[in-house]
Amino acid sequence: MTDGPPQTVLQARRARAAAYWLTLAPNTRGALWLLLSMLAFTVMAVLTKFLGTRLDSMQVAFFRLFFATAFIMPWLIRDGGFIPVHTRLMTLRGIIGGGAMICMVYAFIHLPLADAQAIQFAQALFMVPLAIVFLREVPGWRRITAVVVGFVGVLVMLRPTGSVEPAAFVALFGALLIAGAAILVKLVSDKDSPLTMMLFSGVFGCAMTIVPMVLNWVDPTTDEWLLLLGMGIVGAIAHNCFLRAYRVGEATAMAPIDYTRLLFAGVAGFLFFGTVPDVYTIAGAVIIAGTSLYIARREAVVAKARAAAKKDA
Repeated sequence: MTDGPPQTVLQARRARAAAYWLTLAPNTRGALWLLLSMLAFTVMAVLTKFLGTRLDSMQVAFFRLFFATAFIMPWLIRDGGFIPVHTRLMTLRGIIGGGAMICMVYAFIHLPLADAQAIQFAQALFMVPLAIVFLREVPGWRRITAVVVGFVGVLVMLRPTGSVEPAAFVALFGALLIAGAAILVKLVSDKDSPLTMMLFSGVFGCAMTIVPMVLNWVDPTTDEWLLLLGMGIVGAIAHNCFLRAYRVGEATAMAPIDYTRLLFAGVAGFLFFGTVPDVYTIAGAVIIAGTSLYIARREAVVAKARAAAKKDA
């Protein structure tokens, strides 16, 4: 027996679930969104690596961007987010964001998943010098010291023995591009939406990969077409959940959860590809994660101090 028509019962259950969700603390909701994002990112990375065993990396990158952009089109049409307010900055961010995605795909294909993820966390270290140049921020000695120590961790991951994988430098360059894209987010997010940012990254990323993709084209099988479609959709979901997490939760509370990507990547790499992080990967990841977390917390302390000073002024 039901209390009403099935559709009415379903709507009531959804309403109760939504009401319960809103009773959770903002940081709890943000943490759940971020965990879902990290899981989706890991699935995307696994699909990317599988596809890269036969398809060219530029082909995989193109369809990662193409299908993700196609997936968000209904929401873009609904919200009318095709024309940005900050045209020049959004164009620059689109080029940088598309380039970052290309580097990320290449790194996932040519590096163990844990290595690729750990090196990309260097983006937090690049944020400090970029903020000095473009946002005119003046960091204290603590943050500068943390950046220096963090880059020591990067050097450790790049193998001090001299056996360096070239793809590691691509991953590092990708981390720099991600940091640059994050800086530009701060400059355009007042009037341009995350969906518009995703659109521009997708369009410019596809434009950058289409020529090398055509030159190195490999006919995908039916299964590979399905995997390419799934990779794009899962990547878009991961990005959307990530934005939702940081929209409702505090950055300092979210930062530790962001590093679950390292755990998920390590487990996925072992289960699907038989790779085990070596001592350099683990040591470097610990250094990078520790210094990045310190920088995030330090920035929160500084922001609160500035807010208090403005309030008292």
